[in-house]
Amino acid sequence: MLCIQTLRSLSIRPLSGQLALIQQFQSYSSRSTEVGEADLVTARQWFSNLKEGTIPASIAKTTFSRSSGAGGQKVNKTSSKATTVWPIGSLQRYIPEVLIPELRACRYYVSSSDSITIQCDSSRSQSENTEQTHHRLMEEVKRIYKNKVPGATTAEQKAKIEKLNLPLEEIWLDRSQKNSWISDTCRSRQKSENAMRLKMKKQQSEKKQSRRGGRGNQDL
Repeated sequence: MLCIQTLRSLSIRPLSGQLALIQQFQSYSSRSTEVGEADLVTARQWFSNLKEGTIPASIAKTTFSRSSGAGGQKVNKTSSKATTVWPIGSLQRYIPEVLIPELRACRYYVSSSDSITIQCDSSRSQSENTEQTHHRLMEEVKRIYKNKVPGATTAEQKAKIEKLNLPLEEIWLDRSQKNSWISDTCRSRQKSENAMRLKMKKQQSEKKQSRRGGRGNQDL
């Protein structure tokens, strides 16, 4: 829960800044609480060293068939279409465990064989198509990592939190609390801004009336 001190600290910030800060850490918490922090640290270290050879080609099996796409007369005479299969059980030895559920949910997953299957027939070359299937797997793994694993809190972010007196353990709002607090904050802020605008309009109106009155007295 957010403590009173936290709410007061946030209330003095501009509305856009308040929402950005809350949403940033809410997004972080919603992902980080699904898995252990140790698993996230392991995944970050793995990703920092990720390269083409991280997932060895030897665990995959590639077969070739005739392409059905465009390519001229030769397209139906050569078996250049590459279909590469990676068993999930083999990938688990080279990919962090926190990414495996998302890998099973991706578009390349085949449930009947519990594997990742990627096809490519963009080239007439078997080797080029095979290389492209491995490249697509790497791109998919990177996409999954970026969606699943939140970035580590930087020193600058921690400094901002400390400046606002926002202890990390007090930032994590559950969804209903967050939505309720943001709604209340928005309404309160909107009322304050409306009152300020009305006050300014009233002051401007009084100035105009004062000027008109001054000119009328001079004419007399």
